[in-house]
Amino acid sequence: MLPNNMVIIPNNKLSQSVVTNYYLPQKSMAISIPFSVSYDNDPEKIEKVVSEIAKTAAGEVPGLLEEPSPLVRLVPGFGESSLNFTLNCNIEEITHRHPVEHELRKRIFKRFREEGIVIPFPQRVVHLKKEER
Repeated sequence: MLPNNMVIIPNNKLSQSVVTNYYLPQKSMAISIPFSVSYDNDPEKIEKVVSEIAKTAAGEVPGLLEEPSPLVRLVPGFGESSLNFTLNCNIEEITHRHPVEHELRKRIFKRFREEGIVIPFPQRVVHLKKEER
């Protein structure tokens, strides 16, 4: 397992189970990083900025692959208080997943601050009605 622990599964349990092999048919795999921005932001700009971040990182972050090229999509889309995007990219193998996600999130956060792109937080507007007596 990733934390270098060994899991022992009896053969009779293994033969009745679905097993995920992260190395077959190949070691490389896709990862998805969800992120949200304020509705005040231009979706085209967000797509461009995050694509630049990911493509630059592909040449610098160990385990992050340049091909296939990273993709930014407005998926799942319209949230209650945000535009919700997903960055899809590929890594060499499962052990790179967390370090790559960590580095990409830091870079996105830093660049958003530089660009004035707001990451919203959930909020509610409450209207109080004064009762007349």
